[in-house]
Amino acid sequence: MKNSDNTLFLPITPPAQAEGEIVAVQQDGEFIVQVNGCCWRVLRAASCLLQPERGDRVLLHSVNQQLWLLAVLVRAKPQQPAVLHCESDLHLSTRGSINLHSQKFQVRAQQGECDIDEMQYRGTKLSAWVSVSRLFGKQCESVWQSISQFSQRLLRHTEQCEQVRAGQLDVKTEDFTRLHSRNTLISSKSLTKVDAKQIHMG
Repeated sequence: MKNSDNTLFLPITPPAQAEGEIVAVQQDGEFIVQVNGCCWRVLRAASCLLQPERGDRVLLHSVNQQLWLLAVLVRAKPQQPAVLHCESDLHLSTRGSINLHSQKFQVRAQQGECDIDEMQYRGTKLSAWVSVSRLFGKQCESVWQSISQFSQRLLRHTEQCEQVRAGQLDVKTEDFTRLHSRNTLISSKSLTKVDAKQIHMG
């Protein structure tokens, strides 16, 4: 018996277990696998997370006249990226650690959530492009050799005390500088200089 695509299907009992080659991938999720000149329609088992492709050598097993694709034995194109696929959510659980080693690591998702009690990051360079960033916490400490910050508008609000300790402090504005408080103290050990075209005091 031949199908519309001239694929040969023989009305015989499927093998209990066999090795075959995928000759076609159907849109409905079935695979056409050739075993010893015979073609069989098979379904992928849930345990086979590696996405089978055309030309792959696969392991088949028969249960109640239904052939199941259990595993991919040899990939037809080993140089192509391997795809792990499942129809539902995938959870990895272990009592030990999970280690990932690769030359390049990519993660893509519409939504993400990371919940880690304690995390350490070590790297040479970190770049991030975001539209909105929000950070909430109780305490923040950072140590840098150099910091450069550029923005069109910066608002900083401190409810209690803000202190600046610097070897030299240089403040320059293009148009207007204003200091206002209930009490203002300006002191220096050697020199205090006020220079302007007009100086108004009082």
